Amino acid sequence: MVATEDKKDLNVRHVGRELSQTSQQINRALDSCIALMVSPELTGVRCFVLGYIVRMHRGGQPIYQRDLERRFQVRRSSVTAMLKSMESAGFISRAPVQQDARLKSLAPTGKGVACYDQMVRCIEAFETHLLQDVDEAELEMLQTVLGKLQSNAHTAAGALAGPEQKT
Repeated sequence: MVATEDKKDLNVRHVGRELSQTSQQINRALDSCIALMVSPELTGVRCFVLGYIVRMHRGGQPIYQRDLERRFQVRRSSVTAMLKSMESAGFISRAPVQQDARLKSLAPTGKGVACYDQMVRCIEAFETHLLQDVDEAELEMLQTVLGKLQSNAHTAAGALAGPEQKT
């Protein structure tokens, strides 16, 4: 016999966990696709970052680590580690800025630019497979729901924190 508390737990939806598991599955599949079609040194996240750097560089806009932190909502330490790895693999270069030596300007290398077109084709092919059997109305609904969940998660983080954590 299942206790009343256990029955209640069986009815709880774990949307956050399901989204997390789906995200992990998508990331692993995209990483595999990129490793096969572009470079085993890149992952999906690194491709998106490299693509952003290439596009900004082509547009003549300077790009800095803080721009990536904001754009991809990633912590400074994570971006630092990723950029060091991408630099050592030869995809980007980092150079001190004349006005502020603490600031490093990011630029794609020849290797990074050469991978860009392959990355675009790989990601487009992956997205096509990912969206099979998903019609436009479903996709719009998904985007609406995801927007609401992101907003609610942001609000919940502050609302559910104890008074001692709200500073």
